[in-house]
Amino acid sequence: MDINSSRRAKHAMIGAQFRRFSWAMGLAVIMLTSVLLYMQSGLQAGLAALQDDFMPRWQIAQRLQGDAQNVGAKASQLTLAFTLGELQSMHEDLSEQIVALESSLQAVIGQADDADLAQNLVTTASDFHQIADELAEAVRHRVTSPAALPVMDQQRRRERDLARLMGDHSVKLASYSSMLAADINIAFASHRQNLMRRLWLQGLFISLAGIVMGVLIWQQFHLLDHRLIHRIRALEIEMAKTDLDQNLLAKQVEVDEIDAMRNELARLLNRLTDQNAELERLATTDGLTGLTNRRRLFEHLEQEVYRARRYGTALSLILFDIDHFKRINDNWGHAAGDCVLREIAHEAHRLLRKADTAGRYGGEEFVVLLPETDLAEAMLLAHRLNRQISHMVITPEHSSPISVTVSVGVAEIAPDESGEDLIQRADQALYRAKREGRNRVEAAAIPADLDRQKTE
Repeated sequence: MDINSSRRAKHAMIGAQFRRFSWAMGLAVIMLTSVLLYMQSGLQAGLAALQDDFMPRWQIAQRLQGDAQNVGAKASQLTLAFTLGELQSMHEDLSEQIVALESSLQAVIGQADDADLAQNLVTTASDFHQIADELAEAVRHRVTSPAALPVMDQQRRRERDLARLMGDHSVKLASYSSMLAADINIAFASHRQNLMRRLWLQGLFISLAGIVMGVLIWQQFHLLDHRLIHRIRALEIEMAKTDLDQNLLAKQVEVDEIDAMRNELARLLNRLTDQNAELERLATTDGLTGLTNRRRLFEHLEQEVYRARRYGTALSLILFDIDHFKRINDNWGHAAGDCVLREIAHEAHRLLRKADTAGRYGGEEFVVLLPETDLAEAMLLAHRLNRQISHMVITPEHSSPISVTVSVGVAEIAPDESGEDLIQRADQALYRAKREGRNRVEAAAIPADLDRQKTE
C-alpha cells in the first residue's frame, strides 16, 4: 500500500510540474507571438513609408540635382551658336531641360520640409529661367543682325556675362538641390537604420520563440516517453517473457489511463492463467479420482526411467486393482463404485511421499511411481497400502457401508528396461496376486535375461 501511495504521489507531482511548465511555456509563447505580430505590423508600416514616401522624395531630389546640372550645361552651349538654326535647336533643348527642371522642382517643393530651402529653389529657378531667355535673345540678336566690330565685341561681352551668370545660377541651383537631396538621404538612412534594427529584433524574438517552442516540445516528449512510451515498452517486455512476472498479474492503484489499462490486462492475464491452469489440470488429471491420468502418468514414467538410467538410481512401481469391483457396481450401483474409487484414490495419495506419483491406470486399476525406491522399500509401502485399504469402511451416500480389498503387484526397474516393460512385470505380479486369492501383495519376477545371468 505504501509503494502504491508513493507511486501515485510521484505521478501526481510529475503531472503538476508538467502542468505548471506547460502554462508558463504557453504564456511565454503567447507573449512572444504578440510581440512578433506587433513588430511585424510596425515593420510593414515602416516598409510602406519607405516605399511610398522616402523613396519617391529621394528619387525626385536626385533627379532635380541632375536636371539642374543638365540645364547649366545646355545654357552654356547657347554662346556657341553662329547660326539661327543652331540657336533654335540649342534653345529648344534648353527649354525641354528647363521644363523637366520645373517639373522636378514642383515635386520637390511639395515634399520639402525646409520652407527657406524651397523658396530659394523657386527663386533661383525663376532667375535662371529669366537669364536663360535673355541669353537666348542676345545670341539671336547677334546672329540675325550683323554689326560693326565694336558692337560685336560688346554683344560678345554681354553674352559672356549672361553665360557666367547662368553658370552661377546653375551652380546655386545644383547646390540647393544637393542640400535637399542630402537632407532626404539623411532621413532615408535613419529610417533604413530603424528598419534594420526592427528586423534584427524581430529575428531575435523569432529565435527566442523557436527556443521556447523547442523546450516545450522536448518537455512534452519527455513526459510522453516517461509516462506513456516507457511504461508501455516495459509492459510489452514483461508480456514477451516466457514466465510472466507476478507483479504484472497484481492489481495496482489506478493513477491514470495506463494504470487502468495495465490492471485490465492483469485481470485478463489472471483469467487466462487460471484457464490455462484449469486446462492443464483437466488434461493431466483424472476427473473422477483427482489423481494423475493415464497420459500424464506415462509421461512421468518416461521421465523417471530416464533419471534412473542416467544417475543409476532405483525406481519401483506399484500396480493395484480393487478386488471384485464389478460386484460393487452390480450390487450398490455405479455411484457407489465411483465413491469407492475416490476414497481409495484419496487414501493412496495420503500414504505417498511428495516425490511419489499416484495415477489412475484405467477402470479400477491404479499405479504408484516410487522414484529412488528399491523393491524392498516398495514392498513395505505396498503392504501398508493393502492393509490400510482393507481396514477402510466406505459408506456411499444413500447406501450401506462397503468394505473393499486390493490386489497389488510390485516391480523394480531392471537395467535397460523400458517403462512399458516395468508396468508389464508389475501387471503380471498383480494377476498372480489375484490368482493366489486376492487381497495380497506380490513382487514381480526378475527379467529372464537377468535370471539367466545369475544362474550362469
